[in-house]
Amino acid sequence: MFYRYRIFFGIVLLVLLESVWINSMRQLTNFLGDKNSRQKETIRSSEQAIREELSCFPIPTGYRNRITYIDSYGAARENGGHEGCDIMDRENQAGTIPVVSATRGVVTNAGWLYLGGYRIGITSDSGIYYYYAHLDSYAAGIETGKEIQPGQLLGFMGNTGEGEEGTRGRFDTHLHFGIYIKDTEGNEQSVNPYPFLLEIGY
Repeated sequence: MFYRYRIFFGIVLLVLLESVWINSMRQLTNFLGDKNSRQKETIRSSEQAIREELSCFPIPTGYRNRITYIDSYGAARENGGHEGCDIMDRENQAGTIPVVSATRGVVTNAGWLYLGGYRIGITSDSGIYYYYAHLDSYAAGIETGKEIQPGQLLGFMGNTGEGEEGTRGRFDTHLHFGIYIKDTEGNEQSVNPYPFLLEIGY
């Protein structure tokens, strides 16, 4: 008799545990689904903001025959996936191709980064961060806090980075252009710049 009760209560316990587990999985699925929906909506609205903000290509049109670029976003790198678009100088001459701001904004970062070399980060009014890396030099007056207009000179394309400050020539002359948005939890997330550059570029 006692054995039968043990089996009965064991079955009841298993049914209850299964019910709790199923309910928990449903809640988790709903939570993740809501989170994914919010993330997708954030990305969609950010993409619209990028299209509205990007008003010029980061290299002046007079230099169109000197540059080339492909969709290298996500390509394997020693330090992880590539988080931008590389605009290459066909002639590989550092310091000769101007780099201009593609948007209006404020300089929130300027100076040396180990990987990015001499770089400039511009944050737009919408909070989107535009990143220009591997510069050879800066334009006069570029400093954090400075307001920037579309088409304004930032500096010149170079080959700096991947080393201590002043390191040059570890790779060909190019501009690494990146775009970063904030996700629903406030974390920075890269966006592929290539399709946006195609829309405004050449």
